[in-house]
Amino acid sequence: MSPDDHLSVELPSEFLATSVSQLLDRVFPQGDEGRGLISDRFDLRANPDLPDIYAVLLAVCDEWRDWRCALAVSTWREPVALDTPVAEVLQPTEGTPVLQLRLEQEYRALYYAVRHGLWASRDELLGWMRSLVALYFLDKHEATLAAPPPLSSGPALVQGLRDLEDHGIIAAQSPDDGDGSESPGDEGSAYAVTREGRRLIAGLLTETESYIDQYDHYQDVLVDPEGDLVEFATGEGADLRVEVFMAEGLDPVRTVFLLRLYDGTLDARVRDWVDALESEDLFEGLLEPVVNRNSVSAEVLATIIEHGYAWLEEQRERARREEEDRDLLRRASGGAPTPPDL
Repeated sequence: MSPDDHLSVELPSEFLATSVSQLLDRVFPQGDEGRGLISDRFDLRANPDLPDIYAVLLAVCDEWRDWRCALAVSTWREPVALDTPVAEVLQPTEGTPVLQLRLEQEYRALYYAVRHGLWASRDELLGWMRSLVALYFLDKHEATLAAPPPLSSGPALVQGLRDLEDHGIIAAQSPDDGDGSESPGDEGSAYAVTREGRRLIAGLLTETESYIDQYDHYQDVLVDPEGDLVEFATGEGADLRVEVFMAEGLDPVRTVFLLRLYDGTLDARVRDWVDALESEDLFEGLLEPVVNRNSVSAEVLATIIEHGYAWLEEQRERARREEEDRDLLRRASGGAPTPPDL
């Protein structure tokens, strides 16, 4: 929304007896019937854009009720708690009382994951992500981390390395080892990825690649409101991958984290990742697509997924035919056929 856009609606005096939270629930209700009662009060002659503005604010409140975000509410003067009575925050004016509210969203992926039962606790989720971020930098960027960590190390880094070591994913290695063997307590020892760690990384990469192969086309979906027309890869569509992950029974937190772990997002933090590991901000940012996402109705989503499977099969069949054509051309010119992918 533009900073100049706002929703203006005249409400009955009974709304004065509610709290700010109750006011939001009544002005932006969940059911179509209640929403229709509010939109019927719009002065479309004064502002024909009110329905579009209302739709944006409805989406904000829907995300708030779904625990995807927190709402920071303020008046023209100061922040306001959601349980504040409406009568206490009216703007002084002659005639009809006026209430001006500003809503700001704060996306909370960690809270959402626990509130919806995707993960048992915030600490468990953070611990898993922190250990994999540490493993990522040890592997891809060959980060040097002393074993054991020095006393000045942050607690999140220490715990992440301990978890990896306990599971045999990394081990202390002295400068003379070179084979990943464990040498605890050696002066100058550093952590190295073990064979078991290599197997874990290979498994995570295979898992991530499967998500890309099966679902990447859902990041660009153009669909009409009824779902009658669905197009992919137009350059103008919405990213519906998280919605599809959830519909397919995948954990959107794990899926989004792995996709962002291996898409190069973290490479920009190569200088400060050790410090960033101690804060939750890094992980809230990585997981934001889980909560800050496009949504469609369940019926439309089912149609999109059906079209998506058909589209993907068409692409694979096209790629197979093109490969056959290339092999035929190579045979015709005396070249050897390309061996099939294993």
